[in-house]
Amino acid sequence: MLSLHKIGIIQNTPLAGDFSNNLRQIVQGYRECIDHGAELVVAPACALCGADLKDLAERKSFTIQTQAALDSLSQELGTVPLILGAVTAACAEDEFADFEEEEMPISSANTSRSYLAPYLLESQTVTELNNGEIIDLNGTLVYIDVQGEPAQPEKENPDLIIHLCTTPWFAGAARETEENHLWEATSSGVPIVCVQHVGTSGENTYAGGSAVYSAQGYTINRLPFLQRNNKVVNLTGKSRARALPEETELLSNALEFSITNTVKNCGYSGVCLSMDTPNAALLAALCSEALGASNVVAVTTAGNTETAKALGISCHEIRLDNILEQISDNQSEALKERIAAALQFTYAEERGLLYLSSLSRREIMTGNFTLYGESCGHLAPFGNLYEMDLHMLRTALSEKYANLFGVLRTPDHPETDRIIHELADRNISATALLNECVCPFEENDVRLMQRKLIASALKRTQMPIILRVDRPEERIELPVAHRLND
Repeated sequence: MLSLHKIGIIQNTPLAGDFSNNLRQIVQGYRECIDHGAELVVAPACALCGADLKDLAERKSFTIQTQAALDSLSQELGTVPLILGAVTAACAEDEFADFEEEEMPISSANTSRSYLAPYLLESQTVTELNNGEIIDLNGTLVYIDVQGEPAQPEKENPDLIIHLCTTPWFAGAARETEENHLWEATSSGVPIVCVQHVGTSGENTYAGGSAVYSAQGYTINRLPFLQRNNKVVNLTGKSRARALPEETELLSNALEFSITNTVKNCGYSGVCLSMDTPNAALLAALCSEALGASNVVAVTTAGNTETAKALGISCHEIRLDNILEQISDNQSEALKERIAAALQFTYAEERGLLYLSSLSRREIMTGNFTLYGESCGHLAPFGNLYEMDLHMLRTALSEKYANLFGVLRTPDHPETDRIIHELADRNISATALLNECVCPFEENDVRLMQRKLIASALKRTQMPIILRVDRPEERIELPVAHRLND
């Protein structure tokens, strides 16, 4: 029987290992939810520790700090329980219990095997739960897990399901997630609460959008995407959430958010980008939207200043003629691009600016760029976007920035991107792709793309950080040459 009706949701913006900041946000969110009548408060799986911890989570000191933070958090609670996720560990010594102390492997001395687990916190009490455990809270059976995908409990029938989600955002995730959880809610016959934090970590973006789904098959409420927020949701209320934002709008907002967060978290004062590349106008427009024109600086070696003027951003011109004359008689395009990139990167670093590369997915995967030229940069926001994605972004921004992109045309040769997607993203071999019953591609096109992907594999190992917008199961580590030789 559902006796808990008002669920408080904390959607915070944690930083990896920043316990004091993360703890402060959780306590603030908890108190805000209590003030609005919450009977149970839920925070994300990464709310306390942060996301993408990598080897940090394997250190004993980190798990000790996590337990200390959980204890401190429990002391801040009142009578309303709090559910969240945090790192727990099975000590490495357990694995080597039969070793003498002097025989203990060195690597085990300071590390442990860690994972995220759900926790139930009450006043002065911390209880670690099993993943997928059902607990009784004031007569309500609550199923709790840390996961990225919907999953139904196998044993008892709970009255409420809570998912502490950990999956990074990707293009199309919002609609797919909502459809999956609405199906789960109607098939299980109980409300579903899904919480996700907001933030960026390296190449990953976490978009929030925490939501509560009704057993009747509609979304009761949804917290904003890409914003820190706290909200109390009535499970028995009749309210319905607004429709999801358009995918292009969410993609644009996610790129802007990721650029802004990277600048802030890494201590830069703004961004710098070259105006001499095909996607420069689009990247400059997105950066202006994200950071404001005063925090965007353009550089050019070819006199391309018109776009910067149209956007109201400053533009610095660098002359290469005298430099090239002194260096070499062979003034190749690759040499010009590398020298230009070195000067532009230096210009950005001297001013504390994050230098951006505007390379697209097609250019990176086919090797259609100059290494240490166009690939130079701290961050490549478009590195996971195909030409059609960029076309949709230009179309969405064209109303505000009239004439900035010229005449918008559908990208040429869209089949090229589709072949790359099949070979590199979906991990389908060229032979298997050509042997499909209905293959829409010519064999020569597939084999040509296969050779390009193999030939450019080494170049792709030396790219800046690429913001990931593809599905987690399609995130193949680069290079991909080892599995293309079929």
